[in-house]
Formats: sequence, structure tokens, C-alpha cells
Amino acid sequence: MGLLPTRYLSVAGAYAGVVHLPLADMERRTHELPPPEREVWVVADSQQAYHALGWLHARSRRARLVPAPPPDADPTARYRLWEPNAWLVEVVAASDFTPSPFPEKFITAPRALDLGCGSGREAVYLAAQGWQVVAVDRLPEALQRGRDLQRRYAPDSPPIQWVCADLEKSDWQPDGAFDSILLFYFYARELIRRACAWLKPGGALLVEAFTETHRARFGKPAADRRVADAGELPTLLPDGMRVVAYSEGWRTSGRHTARLWAIREL
Repeated sequence: MGLLPTRYLSVAGAYAGVVHLPLADMERRTHELPPPEREVWVVADSQQAYHALGWLHARSRRARLVPAPPPDADPTARYRLWEPNAWLVEVVAASDFTPSPFPEKFITAPRALDLGCGSGREAVYLAAQGWQVVAVDRLPEALQRGRDLQRRYAPDSPPIQWVCADLEKSDWQPDGAFDSILLFYFYARELIRRACAWLKPGGALLVEAFTETHRARFGKPAADRRVADAGELPTLLPDGMRVVAYSEGWRTSGRHTARLWAIREL
């Protein structure tokens, strides 16, 4: 059934419809929290809940205490506070190749390649829906967070292949072709062309990158190579790629980004 989003957090115990994240673990598991703009409802079931509320507020997180989890929550479902890339969720919902979970038939699942996967939220989100995922990052600690994320939230999903590789300083190549390739907030111009060659015909390339407008407002990213120039992304595509959607603008996350969705036709 995938992973169900929730606003409820308990630092004391596990309940249906609530994510249990012990207070002592929160510092090293911040990637399991929701985006900063989304409010967390901390279940007031112990003195620790008040400490959790203060911990969240001290880190500019929106949070408030609530009396109890919802009584009608599904006790068999797995819930998450964290969010995958919002645009990915939209694209997957609009695509033709979204599978239903079928753990006994992983061999037939579509394949996704997550380049610069970070803590693995997008990889785990797709795996929880039945995708076969290869997730690549140069940082071993990021990949370990991804493994932990799958173990906690999607243990019955197809196993994710976690790969430690520096995509800009090596000639790493994946095995086989993919139905979808993701490049989220890992803007690497040369890698975009390489990634298109790893798509199946009909496969989708999804890129989201910070823009100059974002850097002018916030000063980040500092490196020029991580910032997309206005209108640049579609010009980086090789022949045989068709742009389905392209936009630049402010997102609900407060970021100004460029988004590209392109299909390999040849």
C-alpha cells in the first residue's frame, strides 16, 4: 500500500497512525522529519513530549502538542513524517508505469535510478510502491541513512541497490536500462547527458535544481556548477529526448527551482 503520510509524532511509544521517533534519536534522524514548513503534532503522552516540542521549536520547526492519535488509523499501515520530492509524487501519480505493490513479483517491477540520492527518501518512496531502485551517492553515511530508512519504513519492499560512487569523478555505469532516472538537487551538467543514455525508450528523466533566483535570495548553493541558469536545462538534453514539462518558479517549499520532465523517444 506504500507509505501513508501523517503529522503525528510520538517520542514515547508506537501507535497506529503515529511515527515513533525516540527523543534521543532525533538529532541523527532529522531526515525522517517533515519539511520545515509542515507542522508536527507531538503526542502528549509523556514528559518527553514537552522536551521534543522544545527541541523542534529550537530548530525552527513548526510543532504543537496534541492529546492523542486518531482512533481510526490503520494499525497495519506504515506511516511517515518525511516527504519525498513533491514533484516526484506528482509525476508518478500522472505516469502510466506506476505499479501496485506486489512483493512476490519484484522481477516485473519498473526500474528507477536515483543519482545523488542523499538520505534515500525518493528511493524508499519508490521502492515502497514496488519499484526496483538503484540509489547512488558518494557519501557512505548518506547511503547508511537510506538503508536505515528502508529498514524502518519499507522493509517488505523490493531491496534497493545502494551504490557508493562519485558520479562526477568516475566512469561509473549502471547495469541495464531504467524506466525513470532522478536528479534532484544534484545538478551536474555532464551527468544529464550520460543519464539520458541509461533510459529505456519511453523512460523518463526528472531533474530539479536550484536557480540563480534562489541563490540571489539565499546565497546557496555557492558553487556555480550546482545552479541552473535560466532556461538552461532543456538545452542540455541530447537528441532523442522530448520535453514533457519544464518550469522555473517558487515552490511551496520556499525554494526557487527549475524542473524538467523529459522522455527518451529513441
